[in-house]
Amino acid sequence: MFPLTRKEQFFFDHAGYSWNPEQESEMEGRARCATAMASAERYAWEQDWAFEWSYDIDGCIGCDCGSEECACSTGTPHEVLVCELINDDREHLTSLGGICGPTADYRRVIEAELALEAMSREVRTSD
Repeated sequence: MFPLTRKEQFFFDHAGYSWNPEQESEMEGRARCATAMASAERYAWEQDWAFEWSYDIDGCIGCDCGSEECACSTGTPHEVLVCELINDDREHLTSLGGICGPTADYRRVIEAELALEAMSREVRTSD
């Protein structure tokens, strides 16, 4: 349907997305978001930005999914992390905490989301 690169396809398959039904189809919005995340991932690499993962001292805030298999909703101890994006001068750009038991794929999505946030802010301030 859309000519996506391998990296864009990863985000198409694994990341969330949004779309404006007045301007695009759901699939077009999904592809647009995947392309933006792949671009942000590349931008972070080109800027020598780094992602630092550490344990979140605040722990899990829980969830309301109601699943008996979800450690967050049952109170079962589990890994809870923070991901911080820093630039090549070791300055904090942005971060996200309360990330429960992320898989490698989810870590990549989180990193791309943080890169997209920081890249957008950087582009806005340079204009």
